[in-house]
Order: sequence, then structure tokens, then C-alpha cells
Amino acid sequence: MSNHAVTVALATVAVMFILTACHRKPLIAHARFVNLPVAGWQRTMPLTFTPEYDDSTMNYTLTLAVRHDNAYPYRNLTMMVDIIAEDSTVTRNTIDMDLADEYGNWTGGGFGTLYQTQVKLIQSASPASARSLVVWQAMDNCDTLRGLVNLGIIASPCRR
Repeated sequence: MSNHAVTVALATVAVMFILTACHRKPLIAHARFVNLPVAGWQRTMPLTFTPEYDDSTMNYTLTLAVRHDNAYPYRNLTMMVDIIAEDSTVTRNTIDMDLADEYGNWTGGGFGTLYQTQVKLIQSASPASARSLVVWQAMDNCDTLRGLVNLGIIASPCRR
């Protein structure tokens, strides 16, 4: 084999390697849900989430999702959400989700007796600005909240 043929073969392999290395894997949304106790979610029981991020250089939309059944006794759900950044700064948000309309009809999606409602917490967050989230039940005059099944955080990559 001549030197020219070897050079062409090595160049071809190098280009194929570079093209393969530059190919990005598709980014997907990651969700993490926790089951809430059947006896109810106590006001003093915070739920801590650590969102999963595929790419630390991208921004993500963070969504809070709640699943409830027909036993949930209220039309809305109020929560406090602490967003903790990598540098330990905390941003607190009050979230008031409407789970039913004024006639008592559940507004979330789902089938059977399980409904899911979600609200966007952050439109475009870097992984460093939202390292973890702590969610507290904050319903007035309710120490133990029954009828909620799951609570979760969904991290979806923002498209460039």
C-alpha cells in the first residue's frame, strides 16, 4: 500500500471519527414523581427534588406536576417552592394551582379517577440556577392534605 493510500485511509477514518463525535444525542425531558402518603401530605413534610439534566450547558423548562384523585376536597392547591441554586441562594415561589373549575369539574388531564395538573415553574433555567427544589404544602387551615397521589418535577430542555 502506498503512502498516499495510507494517508487517504487515515484522513477518512479521522473525518468519520470527528463526524461521529459531533453527533449529539437527542435531549429528552426527565420527570421524577414521589408518591404521597395515603394518610395525607403534612404541612411539615417538605418534598425535595433534584432535577436531572442531560446537558449542563443548556437551559431547561421546569414544570411542577400534581396527580390527585376524586377524594381531593378542594378546588385549588397552594404550595411553596424553594428553588436552590448551585451557590446556595434560595428563591421562594408561591404556587396556586386551580385543580377544578367553578362548577367543581376537574381541569387536569387523565382518565378514570386520577387527574394530572401542571404548572410551569421556570421557563428557562440553567442547571446551576436550579440545582434542587423543595416543595411544601401551604393550604390555609389544613395541616394534613388528603387526596393527592403524586407530586413531581419535569425538566424539559429548551430548544435552541
